[in-house]
Amino acid sequence: MDKRILAGAFALLLAGMAQAQTAGTVSLSVTPTSGQTSVTPRLTWSTNPVATSCTASGGWSGTKAASGNQTLAAVRANTSYTLTCRWGAGTATVNWTAPTTNTNGSALTNLARFRVLYGTSSSNLSQSLTVDDPTRRSTAVSSLSPGTWYFAVRAVNTSGGESDNSNVATKSVTGATAARTVNVSVTTPPASGLRTASTNVWHYYVRASDGMRIRIGVIGQIALGRPCDSTFKVAQSHYAVNPADVRLTGTPQSPRLVVLCSAT
Repeated sequence: MDKRILAGAFALLLAGMAQAQTAGTVSLSVTPTSGQTSVTPRLTWSTNPVATSCTASGGWSGTKAASGNQTLAAVRANTSYTLTCRWGAGTATVNWTAPTTNTNGSALTNLARFRVLYGTSSSNLSQSLTVDDPTRRSTAVSSLSPGTWYFAVRAVNTSGGESDNSNVATKSVTGATAARTVNVSVTTPPASGLRTASTNVWHYYVRASDGMRIRIGVIGQIALGRPCDSTFKVAQSHYAVNPADVRLTGTPQSPRLVVLCSAT
């Protein structure tokens, strides 16, 4: 392609950067929030408005969707879970001065359009947009993720000939962020001489009339001789056990699991 437009006859300027939108709200909850010996946390979260990206830290990690839920591995110590989310993208207003002559020094009379090239590296301006109006001297480049962006402009004549790139200009885009942290507390039950006397593990419900804990049915199995928590009792001689010691056969309807225990 014949590049007959004098590249050195025009220059690129950058106006102010439109910052990312203000931060939204991160909602994050965990159940259960506490327990004895170990807790298996289930996290539920959402963002408003929908976040561009979210990252987990603390007791969990990795990139997360803008909303969702996740059951994590059991923890045996106090643990915090943080979700940090980012919103929006920046917009750069690109301004330039137009060329007036061709490479041979003749007047440029067939200017047709401009091409704005941009990318995250000055040596890799991999994205572009076209400004079809040859009288325009600026345009907005939107949907720029946080980071440093590089811009150049080319002039194009009616024959399709392009100039070389203008000078390269840069702008930094900063996103808006917000974070939310929830905590799980794990306590160690007091020592007791109670040990499992049955392999059957039960779940229960709390009777609304008097707050009594009523066994529902067998929900798993446990080895004999495992420690029992004497501070949490259901029915007669049934006490809480460590969920990590239980092999479940279904989904419990209660936050604690109990088994028939006896003094050692």
